[in-house]
Amino acid sequence: MTMKRRVLVGGALSLPALSASAQDRPVQIYVGFAPGGNIDLAARMAAPFLEKHLGGTQIIVVNKPGAGGMLMLNEVSAAAPDGRHVALVSFPALVTALYDNTPRYRVDSFAYAGLLTDEPYTVFVGNETPYRSLRDLVEAARAAPETVTIAGAGVGGAPHLAMMAIERAAGVKFTWVPTQGAGQAVQLVQGGHVAGSISTVSLTVRAHQQGTLRIVAIMERERWDKAPDLPTGIEQGIDVAAGSARGFALPVATPAPIIARWEEAIRRTAQDPEFRAITDRDFLVVRYMDRPTMTSFVREQAETYRRIWATSPWKQ
Repeated sequence: MTMKRRVLVGGALSLPALSASAQDRPVQIYVGFAPGGNIDLAARMAAPFLEKHLGGTQIIVVNKPGAGGMLMLNEVSAAAPDGRHVALVSFPALVTALYDNTPRYRVDSFAYAGLLTDEPYTVFVGNETPYRSLRDLVEAARAAPETVTIAGAGVGGAPHLAMMAIERAAGVKFTWVPTQGAGQAVQLVQGGHVAGSISTVSLTVRAHQQGTLRIVAIMERERWDKAPDLPTGIEQGIDVAAGSARGFALPVATPAPIIARWEEAIRRTAQDPEFRAITDRDFLVVRYMDRPTMTSFVREQAETYRRIWATSPWKQ
């Protein structure tokens, strides 16, 4: 199976300068999780190409972990609208916080400049565990409810909701161990502190191939041709598919010409042959959406998770 990738090609745009007051300051791309996780790695991979397509504007990646990314989103939503404060937002984390917490932002607090990646999740365990399949993990949880520990970034984010989907599909109960980012969750798995974790292919497939962790399922409908040895959860009787999409958002008051400049830079990054070669090498799945398409996507996500929260809340 070839992972579906969508690249929407728009017409060329002029690239106006950032606000005059911000000309000599670097752009800060904020990540709401600790360094070393999948979202942090995606930001650092994209940054040099965004720099190039923004005309050489310096970019630095700033980690602001806490509350599943909510603290960072609060900060960026209230930042100066000068094009220098940009959030790498992930879904569904941006919208789930609207229902399980009290963030200072809302969906319409941001201008969404473009989606860049959308990756399926994997379920993985430590090499010293007895689990060789997702079915093994599920049967252990069935035999001893709430004793099998699964770590992942935050509460109510995409990894947590993916675990809950497995629980519902299999009729079992794990224990969720929230972390400040996916990198920390990997360390807990590799150190034998938890049984397993859930994260994206870009963070886990290489480690699986190198033998530092064991993927027991890819949360996709079909096997992935870039890692065909990875069985799906569906093959193992667990009908689940889940992943994480990421894109860029700026404070909603940011002037339209600056948003257009960012939209164009994201589009050019998604199409850049050098960027595509790196993402192919490192299993990062590119899926570009322009500003209107991403904005519609965010609103659809918010409505989807509003309905889920009403019937199956993920946080008490």
